[in-house]
Amino acid sequence: MAKVIPYQAKRFQPIDFKRADDHAGNPGQEGQLDLFSQVQPLQLPLAENTFELALKLDLRNDPSAEQYYLKSIEKKEHIAHSYCNLGVIAAHRQKMAQAIDYFSRALVEEPRHCESHFNLANVYFVAGNTGLAVLHYEVVTLIDPEFADVYYNLGLAFLEMEELKSAKDCFQKFKKLYPGHESDSVNVLLKSLSSLV
Repeated sequence: MAKVIPYQAKRFQPIDFKRADDHAGNPGQEGQLDLFSQVQPLQLPLAENTFELALKLDLRNDPSAEQYYLKSIEKKEHIAHSYCNLGVIAAHRQKMAQAIDYFSRALVEEPRHCESHFNLANVYFVAGNTGLAVLHYEVVTLIDPEFADVYYNLGLAFLEMEELKSAKDCFQKFKKLYPGHESDSVNVLLKSLSSLV
């Protein structure tokens, strides 16, 4: 009988929800200035679009971000991104039905909205519906095969389903796409899987 890696959900958490940012000043991106490291009062210039204002407020955990995302939708600016980010806010508040509704609305607007598929997969994974999670994670790999985080979460989902070879392949892909990230959890998982697969 094969030895199975005991999946410990508390030890190996999936990578969290992703905001849709339209690459507008995302502080984590290379080549972008880190405008958010110093906390300053937010001044909202009138010329800036509503989605960008909502995103800046959201990155500061300002509750008024929701109102601006809704205004952005009303003005037909970045509708899919706004719905996606409203879904992330709902998910962080543990309002999963509302989060699914928002992510689904984003996908109605833009069926290949990468972050919404990723976030829907996370909601399903957390809810224990691993099959639906895998489906949405795999859609993300088709939309954006260079999106490293999806391979980590997909690997965890495959572990949950005891598909060890698929899990190992995903963790290896994650490490290849994210070479500077030496995650202890990925190394532990790969070491355990190498003796089994």
